[in-house]
Amino acid sequence: MPIRNSVDLKERIIYSTCVGIMKQDDFVEYVKEIWSHDKYYGFNELFDVTQADWSEFNFSYLIEVAKNASQLRTIDIKSKLAWVVLEGKQRELTEFYKSAKLMTPGTSRKLEAFNSKDEAMQWLRIK
Repeated sequence: MPIRNSVDLKERIIYSTCVGIMKQDDFVEYVKEIWSHDKYYGFNELFDVTQADWSEFNFSYLIEVAKNASQLRTIDIKSKLAWVVLEGKQRELTEFYKSAKLMTPGTSRKLEAFNSKDEAMQWLRIK
């Protein structure tokens, strides 16, 4: 799977890194493995998309991901999701996802995009 995950139980942070060519099925599998488990309820997440190839990724995929995520009871709305992105399509995807989340009924957690992991971690650690 092009989305690799590790979990820091002490800090309660999920680290997700995208690698390879990203496609819709990768996100379907990711939601099943990470977001659908209540054992990660309340965890923040650092989602690094800078190492992946997004050339084949369709913006419409994110509408479905946002819709599904808003319906999950396994995501704590008080948790944070930090995306580490490059400028260009990755930043556009992040902004599109944020907009799609606002248009879908259900719950939502805080989401911000950052240019570096350090910036993202600083934000995730703010209580």
